[in-house]
Amino acid sequence: MKFKITIISVFLIFFSTVSFAQLGIRAGVNMANELQSFNQESIEAAFQSDNLTGYQVGLVYQINPKKTGVGFEVGALLSQKGGVFRFDKNEIVNSLIKGYREINYVEVPLNLRLRVDWGGVVGVYGNAGIYGAYALKGKTVFESDIATLAKEDTFDSFMDRIDYGYSFGGGVELVKKLQIGAYYSQGLMKRDTNKSILDKVNTESGGSVPNLKATNTSKVFSISLTYLF
Repeated sequence: MKFKITIISVFLIFFSTVSFAQLGIRAGVNMANELQSFNQESIEAAFQSDNLTGYQVGLVYQINPKKTGVGFEVGALLSQKGGVFRFDKNEIVNSLIKGYREINYVEVPLNLRLRVDWGGVVGVYGNAGIYGAYALKGKTVFESDIATLAKEDTFDSFMDRIDYGYSFGGGVELVKKLQIGAYYSQGLMKRDTNKSILDKVNTESGGSVPNLKATNTSKVFSISLTYLF
């Protein structure tokens, strides 16, 4: 008897929340960066990193009960991350000077939401949660004194394809249909960097730098537009 009551209660909660659920399309712009860390002092001192402008597009599913204002969001997004990297020529010789890397991920965010609206016309909301991502493909472009080389990253050129971390943000909602938001996400996994970048870092004699290992974590600031059906 208790089991039946529990099942009925779960169904009632499910249907009461689904009645306020909405599927939406999200598109936006990423300002992405990879925080590179080198364990060789001269390399670390010579390295600089800048933002890379990428994209974000996909589907989101939101549950927003009217009574509490506390809801949930899950998504499936294509998200482009990466960064622009530079080396000081005086420190690293016979090597790359500048380049950038683009990595296309499929990303799944899981967020708690808090929404406050006024009369169903205008509202504000905040999100906070975690995300997981898997790298599908990428491209690395190197610039040097001699030439520019573009290289498509393959499965073998990625040391780590998984990324995960936390995110938070918020925005404005209009007529419970249109959301304009700003979000920040920070990777928690220190991944080994792309092999092709390490292959381009050489000593004055043209050999590889000894004891050089590089790791990176991703950070992204994004602005997006979401339309809910």
